[in-house]
This record gives sequence, C-alpha cells and structure tokens, in this order.
Amino acid sequence: MKKGNFRSLSTKIVASIALIALFVTIIIFTVFEKINREAFHKIEIEKAGIIAKTIEPLIALNIYLDMQESVNQIVLQLLENPNILSVKIEAANKIINEVKSSDYQDNIDNSFVVQNSIFQPSSKKKIGTLTLVYSNKGYRELVNKHTALTLALLLAMCVLFVFFGLYIKYLLSPLRQISKSLKDYSPDNKVEIPFVSHNNEIGLISNTLNNMQQKILEYSKKQKNISRYLEEKINEKTQELREQLYIDTLTGLPNRLSLLSTISDVNDGALLIINIDDFREINDFFGHIAGDKILKEFSKNLKSMFEENEYIKLKRLSGDEFALLFIQKPPMENFTQIIHKLILDIEKMIFLHDNNEISIRVTVGVAYQTDKGLEKADIALKSARKQQKPFLLYDEELHIEEQYKENMEWVKKLKKAIKQDMVVPFFQPIFDNISGEIVSYECLIRLIDDNSNIISPYQFLTIAKKSRQYSTLTKIMIEKSCRYFEYLESDFSVNLSVDDILNKDIVDYIKQKIKKYNVANKIVFEILESEGIENYEEIAIFTKEMKELGCKIAIDDFGSGYSNFEHLLKLNIDYIKIDGTLIKNLDKDANAQMIVGTIVDFAKRLNIITIAEFVHGKEIFEKVKELCVDRTQGFFLAEPQQNIALLSS
Repeated sequence: MKKGNFRSLSTKIVASIALIALFVTIIIFTVFEKINREAFHKIEIEKAGIIAKTIEPLIALNIYLDMQESVNQIVLQLLENPNILSVKIEAANKIINEVKSSDYQDNIDNSFVVQNSIFQPSSKKKIGTLTLVYSNKGYRELVNKHTALTLALLLAMCVLFVFFGLYIKYLLSPLRQISKSLKDYSPDNKVEIPFVSHNNEIGLISNTLNNMQQKILEYSKKQKNISRYLEEKINEKTQELREQLYIDTLTGLPNRLSLLSTISDVNDGALLIINIDDFREINDFFGHIAGDKILKEFSKNLKSMFEENEYIKLKRLSGDEFALLFIQKPPMENFTQIIHKLILDIEKMIFLHDNNEISIRVTVGVAYQTDKGLEKADIALKSARKQQKPFLLYDEELHIEEQYKENMEWVKKLKKAIKQDMVVPFFQPIFDNISGEIVSYECLIRLIDDNSNIISPYQFLTIAKKSRQYSTLTKIMIEKSCRYFEYLESDFSVNLSVDDILNKDIVDYIKQKIKKYNVANKIVFEILESEGIENYEEIAIFTKEMKELGCKIAIDDFGSGYSNFEHLLKLNIDYIKIDGTLIKNLDKDANAQMIVGTIVDFAKRLNIITIAEFVHGKEIFEKVKELCVDRTQGFFLAEPQQNIALLSS
C-alpha cells in the first residue's frame, strides 16, 4: 500500500515538477519576448528619430534660403536608406516635397511614422514638418529570430523534462533541490545548480540546466551588447555629421552653422564680420591654390591673435569672410580700439607665393549686439563697402535692415513673377505730330502681382540689377515683344541698357528672336543715353550689327545728363527721344525751349527723327509741335495698355 502510494505520489510529484518547470519557462519566455520586442521596437524608433533630428537643421536652412534643389537632393539621399519608405516635407501649410521609395507599397503595412518639426535657423519659429515613414522590417527580423531560438529552447526543455522525469522518479530529493534553486532564476543572474559534479542522471540534468542557463545569460548579454553597439554607432554617426555640418574643411575653423548655434546661446555679446577686399583678384591673378593657401594662413594668424582670449570665438563664414564672436561684450571704447588694431594688424600681414609678397586689406561689419547679430553685421559690412569705409557699426536708426528686408521681398516677388509668367509688356503709342497717326509703339515692362495690381518698373528694376534678374527680364521683354508684333504691321521699340549690349548672351538672344519672328524691319532698340553710352566702340559694334539686320536705333533720355552730340555722329542712330526733364516744363522754361530747339535743328540736319517723351499736357504738346519735334509720346495722348487694340480704338 505504501509502495503504491509512493509510486502515485512520485508520479504526481514528477508531473507537478514538469508542469511547474514548463509554466516557469513559458513565463520566462513571455516576459523575455515582451521585453525584447519593446527593446527592438524602441531601437528602431530611436534610429528613425535620430535621422530626422540630424537632418532637420540642414533642411531648415535650405527651405529658409529657398534652395529647393538642395532640399530635393537631401530627400533623395535619405531614400538611399533602405529602411526609409517615404519622406514628406511640409512648409507654409503645403507639401513642398514628398518622395516614396519603390518598396513603399509592399512595406506600408509594416512601418511606423516619425514626425519632426522644422524650425527657422537661429529661431524657434516653426516653418514646417518633416515626416518619415520607416520600415519595421529590421524589427520583425530580430523578433522572428529571437522567437525561433526561444521556442527551440523551450521545446528542448520540455523534451528533457519528460525524458528525465521518466528515469529519475526515485531522485525526488535532488530534483526538489534543483527545482528550489530554479525558483529564483532570472536571465540576468546566474543561479548555482546543485549536483553538477554527480556522475549520474541528476548530474546530467544539473549540467544541462546549467548550460542552458549559460546560453540564456550569453544571449541576454548579446542583446544588451547589440543595443549598446547600435547606440555607439548612432553616436559616432551623429558626431561625424555634426563635424561635417559645423567644421569648415579648408581652414578647420567652426563654420557658419557653428556660429548660428553658438550665437543663440550668447545674451550680451558682439559680432564682427571680416571680409577680405578684392580677394577674387588674388584668385584670378595667382590662382585658387594660392588663394586657398592665403585663407589658411590668414585663419591661423587670426586664431593666434585671439587664442588667449576665451571670450572671442573665431569662425569662417564662407569664401573670404570670417567672423569674430564676442561672448562678453567689451565697453564701446575698448571695442572700437580692438577693431582699429585688428584692421591695422591685418594690413601688416604679408603672404608669400612663388617669391611674391601679397598683402591684403579688409572691410569689417560690426554689430554691437547678438540679437540678429549676423544679419546686422552683414548689413553693416555691405554699407561699409558702399561708403568705402574700413569698418562700420550697425545703427538701428538708419533703418538699413528694413531697406534690406524690402529689397529681399522684391527679389522674391521678381522670382515668383518670372516663374509664374507674370512679367508682361505694355504698349504706349508714339504719334506723328503732323498726321496725328500712331506710327509706332514703345514696349514697357510691367509686373502683375498676386492681387492683379500692375507694378511699374521704377519699383523693381534697380533690385533686378542687383539680384542678377535683369538679364532675364530683358529676355522676357524681347521674346514677348517680338512675338506680339510678328504679324502686326507696326514698328515697335524695346529698351536696352548698356549692360545688355555688352552681354554677348543677350545680344545672341536678340539676334535669335529677331530672326525667329521676322521683325528686323519693325524693331527699334532704345539705348539709354544716361548709362555710359560713351563706350562708343562697344555700342557702335552693336548698332552696326543690328542695322545690318534691318533694325533701327534710338537714343533714349537724350539730354538727361551729359548729352554729347558726338553720340549722334558716331552711332548712326535713327531716332532721338528727348528726355522728360526737358519736356515737363517746356511751355514755361525758356532754357528748355532753347535746348530742345537746338536738338531738333541738329537732328534734322542729320535726318534723325526726334520724339518728345512724357508729354503730359495740352500746352506742352502745342509747344512740342511749335518747336517742330517730329513725334510725341506721353500720357496726354495715350497711356500704356496691355493690348494695342485698346489704344487704336
């Protein structure tokens, strides 16, 4: 009876041990599985987040500078990462770039989304959002491998427990001790299992359990090592990207982005921008290798001048521009002395290249504050150049910043108008003073804004020249004017500056359009007399080429400044347009009447047709006819219109 009970109890005990061991193993598996799944998922999210945070400053800078092509290149580089399925960049409540990888549709259900705000450089103003769709393929692969290995271990343990349970029922006491030792088991802590040294089944079980424990411990350590390895690699890449973003490769100095980062942490400092005068001439004369060598030596000299002062940080902005950031603002008197000494010390520097001594001069822009310091110092630098001063301190009362902002707004408007084809010609008729008929039209540039307002060239032509948009505007006017008059039996005139005439690309473009639209015998080129028309040789070459094609030439604004009748003799012109400064008071100004009479008399002797511009009243119109001016143009007779049919009617 006792024996039977003992056997029954043994079976129950073995079964209970087996069930408990299986239950514990399943719990360990479940907990371990959950922990690792969360760890793997967190790693993937952190990787995607780091990528977004790392690339955000560069995207923000390019969006702020309206460098769409650079933004496109960054997006394409991001898609080279096989885990990134799509990149979307939003700014001003609209998508400015969205690209999806070829694997997007296949992996969209197994992905997650990371969003990162894009802030304006050196500001906390949000200007957009960066959205990454990141594949969790790597996460799933890690989870699958981990699950398969753990299940294999679980299966092995189950088999071992059943096998050994059948053969070691009589070893209840050692098994009980072993089970007790396993109750406190944890993947992170090694448990001492008894009977490992026994040369029997108990010893085998103990050794097996001990080996399994070792493998689990190693696997756990390996997972931790993988996490640590990934973290180290991410940190290395982050540091590498940071160095690429913040260090100038030529001089080794911190760059413009570094300055923007540093200046944001300075409360009461000052900033100098140092620009080497005429550095382009050094590159042109001695070569870029010599130029780079001088920049390196110059940066070393500057660094040695201020390396002992921990409150002054040297940066290289770009090209031949450097910056000195004063973390603590010195008194104005001392600050001015530092600037004077800096300029004098730089002028004493001698650079050697191929036995040639090269000296340099600099212009310095100064901002005695760090709030918008870079912009203010840059404005001061440009003003110093314009005034030909060695340095200039930014002054709030001059309102230079507002003027620059207005100019930048006009540059944006011009670019937008050109892109949206909102630069158009208006046409003002020119009347014959004898017949009263329209004999030709002057093509006048106009810009149409978003509100359909017509903007006169006086508001944007000067900015167009400074922003290098002027040649584009000239081409637009040539193209649209020639196309408009292609099938009209009327002469028309287009204004050209001396810069246009000296630009080979513009001249070639003019010839191409004249031939394309067959308007050589209709077009008149009006050359501004006030823009350096004394360059007779260059202007004469152009007028000769145009007249050989059948075109006509007019001198515009004649009498506006230093009029010289030599122009009429050397340039073989067809028309003189008498400037509005002589016409506006012609009915009352005896001197103006005398000058206009002289111009008309001289022109008639050379068979040149005269045209009075800006005729704005009846009395002036009558005086123009009295002085025998051939033709008249002005608001009194007709204002410019976008369609000549309106003028004819």
